[in-house]
Amino acid sequence: MRYKTGQYLVTATENVSFTAAESDRLVLLGPSGCGKSTILKAIGGFIKPAGGSIMLNGKRIERPGCDRAIVFQEFDQLFPWKTVLENIVFAIRETRKTRREEALKDARILLKKVNLDTNEDSYPHALSGGMKQRVAIARCLAIRSKIILMDEPFASLDALTRQQMQEELLELWAETKFTLVFVTHSIDEAMLLGTGIVLLSPHPGRVVDRLTVDWSKISSLEYPHYAELKDKITRILFKDRLDYVI
Repeated sequence: MRYKTGQYLVTATENVSFTAAESDRLVLLGPSGCGKSTILKAIGGFIKPAGGSIMLNGKRIERPGCDRAIVFQEFDQLFPWKTVLENIVFAIRETRKTRREEALKDARILLKKVNLDTNEDSYPHALSGGMKQRVAIARCLAIRSKIILMDEPFASLDALTRQQMQEELLELWAETKFTLVFVTHSIDEAMLLGTGIVLLSPHPGRVVDRLTVDWSKISSLEYPHYAELKDKITRILFKDRLDYVI
């Protein structure tokens, strides 16, 4: 992936290659500026790679589509003039072409799943950051996307809200088994949410390793496995810095 800044052509990522299977929870983990968000936007079809290709079920991704929904880090992704309920209804009717009565019914079911059924008449300006992200996630589920892309969606939340959102995301995944591609620079978040972790190097981003997470041990915080995996990730990501210090 390359982009122009002034007179310069900047290479954001180079020789990046990985795969995600159906129902995977794949985390892209790396330092700021390694191209994680760029890769996610390319998977979403918002930008095109300068070389190589991104394939979905054997077909090249050329543009955004309803088979891929994205949740950004920013909270203001909702229509401010529509209520929480109407934001979800709009997504359903535009993508699934259903009647309003059916869309209202489905929207209320989704809002209950993300614990916002008592806030359906609220407008976005009246919601907290975590609540806005819940609406954004519900909207992704509303269009029945089999793939959900998340670009550090919980990074700006306080620690308690972030933990709650992580737990709710895992519950929703267990219920619907969508494929998740999640961007973060938090090692702990990657270990908690991922069944697989792709480690990216500093700019320009390159894949330096891919790790499989034994989620049954991580979810129960089995200390030896948790500590060993975290130590391994830290050593891979910060190898150059550690060598410099030593």
